[in-house]
Amino acid sequence: MARKTIFAFSQNTQHQPDYNYIEGFLVGLATLGIEVRVDEWLVNIFGDYQSIERYQLEALIELCEQCKVTVAKATYKLPEQCTLSKKDIATSLDEEAPLPKFCTGFIAGLSTVLNDLKLSAEHKEAIVETQAFFAGFTSLDRAKLTFSYSEPTRTFEQEALLAKRRLASTIHALSDTLSMLPFDLDDFADSEFKGVDYNEFSDEELETKDDTVSFLLQLDDVDSLHLLDEFLNVEEQIFITPAFKQQNEGHFWLIHETRPYMAVRFHKARLLFESNQFQKACIELEALLKLNPNDNQACRYLYANCLVLLKQWDKLKVLLNEYEEGGVFMSAADVLMRFALDGESAELNAIKQSLIKANKHFVKILTGQEKVRLHDVLGYTLGSKEEVITYIEMGGKKAWLSVEGSLFWLRNKKK
Repeated sequence: MARKTIFAFSQNTQHQPDYNYIEGFLVGLATLGIEVRVDEWLVNIFGDYQSIERYQLEALIELCEQCKVTVAKATYKLPEQCTLSKKDIATSLDEEAPLPKFCTGFIAGLSTVLNDLKLSAEHKEAIVETQAFFAGFTSLDRAKLTFSYSEPTRTFEQEALLAKRRLASTIHALSDTLSMLPFDLDDFADSEFKGVDYNEFSDEELETKDDTVSFLLQLDDVDSLHLLDEFLNVEEQIFITPAFKQQNEGHFWLIHETRPYMAVRFHKARLLFESNQFQKACIELEALLKLNPNDNQACRYLYANCLVLLKQWDKLKVLLNEYEEGGVFMSAADVLMRFALDGESAELNAIKQSLIKANKHFVKILTGQEKVRLHDVLGYTLGSKEEVITYIEMGGKKAWLSVEGSLFWLRNKKK
């Protein structure tokens, strides 16, 4: 049923990818082990589309989560349709056949990281080699090129059939490679970093740590901040030391073992924000963005609203220049800053209209004309109600309330 739901949505999109391509792309993302916003990978896979129903979005997110879990557990298997026939290998490798579609999607999924993140040379090489291997199954010509050797002991068809058996294990091997720390612990010879190897912890200790993090992320009371601080202090003493931060600043999220620390620190920032301790929240968010400027956690959205509340316009201008993107988050911060600094104008009214056109739900939900239940959404697409709900949860409503007259001006239909 989910497969039909996804296929039906795909038919009304720009690229109209088939199911095997979609799954391949999501497996590629899962193999990378990075967090990519739902709206970003939707556009990467499908191109432009007018709308997506909630049940369609949920089906896609469920497929994405399944890929993540099975790749992480090294239990992922390619779709049954992705076969390579001994009798008719040419038909199996037709570019419209399931196996080539899956492999093309997988290669595209892996490509999302190559230009956007600071990969170690070892990791980049591993990704490129895996892409080249999978490219051998994207067409008959590529198979001949990839699996024909100068001194063959088998035909290229036989080599391809043998290689096909290794596709799933190759996915798992790349996932393992990318999950390894992209640095050499031998580089840390100073007294601040004692050579703590994450692999030295027992499975039981790591499981206990995971349980602790899950518990901390459920805390929603500012009185719980001391518990978060205790966890962060321990991490900073035994693992996330000053030397470690300096060595890995800029690509922290690529190191899987840092993610519990990053998640808890971001949660601390949100609790500080919700308790109106905006300057303290800013300090946490600035530190997180420095460690991981690619910002897989979307810290920049909460940070932008923090800066509005603190009237730190120079910092906000720098942030907006660093993160030029679509969606309401940064556009709203820009519009709000312009209104706070210069007041209403014909030029600003035109910019406001662009914001309103980007999401037809923005004004009504933000100003309370349309009632919605604020809750943690599974994800959102550009222009959706969920996007506005997420914006409000990231402090958007507080930001507008802090600028006198801004909500009245936003509702004003004057162009």
